[in-house]
Amino acid sequence: MAFMNGIPQWTQEEAIAYECACECMTDLMGIRLAEIREEEAKLYPDAERLASLEAEFSRLNQERKRLHVDSHAEVARINDEYGAVIRAWRAERQAVFA
Repeated sequence: MAFMNGIPQWTQEEAIAYECACECMTDLMGIRLAEIREEEAKLYPDAERLASLEAEFSRLNQERKRLHVDSHAEVARINDEYGAVIRAWRAERQAVFA
């Protein structure tokens, strides 16, 4: 990160990585919200699973609010870790519908 007239300036790579991390968190939050709704729709919802999913949704939301473009290690971790979770979730769903 560089500064121009005291204003932080990020590289295009930093900005793209940050936006990808934000999108990963948003996507994962959407997945967890869908799982919450799916569990709630069951005749006998699993209260423990619901609590776990809701806690993860809340944690992701707070993590997204705290993320900064200059948090390079955290941005990379999110893209790697959450990206893998999202890809696995999508692959699992594609296999079900294939």
